Amino acid sequence: MQAEKILALSGFLAMSPKSYNEIAQFLVMNTFSEEDFLRIYIGEVLETGVLCALGGFGWDSDQFSSIGELPLQSKMPITDAIRNSRVLVNHAGDEFDESFPLINSLDLPKDWVSEVSIPIYPIGGMTLFSSIQIELSEAMEIFFVAVGSLLGLYASRLPEALVEVARAVKEKIALNPAPLSDRQYLIAGMLERGFNNAQIATEIGFSESLVRQESVVIYRKLQVSGRTAMQAIQTLHLDDEAKETSD
Repeated sequence: MQAEKILALSGFLAMSPKSYNEIAQFLVMNTFSEEDFLRIYIGEVLETGVLCALGGFGWDSDQFSSIGELPLQSKMPITDAIRNSRVLVNHAGDEFDESFPLINSLDLPKDWVSEVSIPIYPIGGMTLFSSIQIELSEAMEIFFVAVGSLLGLYASRLPEALVEVARAVKEKIALNPAPLSDRQYLIAGMLERGFNNAQIATEIGFSESLVRQESVVIYRKLQVSGRTAMQAIQTLHLDDEAKETSD
């Protein structure tokens, strides 16, 4: 059964470029259907050493945007899994609350029983909350590692695929030349060039919290999955400019 789920995930990822929200939904509803996961968060580790949201499922927009950027050294299940390069399973209770006090600020589902964190090499990791008791058997660990490895492989080929996503976004902007406010255009341009939230806040004189909120709105309006997709748009712009110059 697990082998079939891995094959199904491979087929899903191979069909066309997917946003990480779409991937998260597929994982919850198909790949991990027997694990009864209520919520999933997928994050990437930036060069600055922080974990930044790529996508998720089971969160509302306010809950998801409130996570923001987590330093990799933060005491969180997902950061522990990434730092130690292994799957970690935790269960609800006082011991969990004492080990990871920061996680209670994330407004977790009330009926969660187990939490699973899986590293995704080389991009980052994911954390999932389940309504059932999950015990990490050897077979289950192999299954989780295989899923993480598949997502890592997908991410390694994603830049080329994202060029097509970026081209579609550019066409939408051409049809609707003002999908963003002036401030959002300013922030979007810096996201395209690889600036993180703190750098953008310093450059334009707004709070980092406001930049984070605007970034979420920008991703939604442009229908992209996050920073990596925004940087693909910048790559496409530069390629088009070079082509125009050569012509």
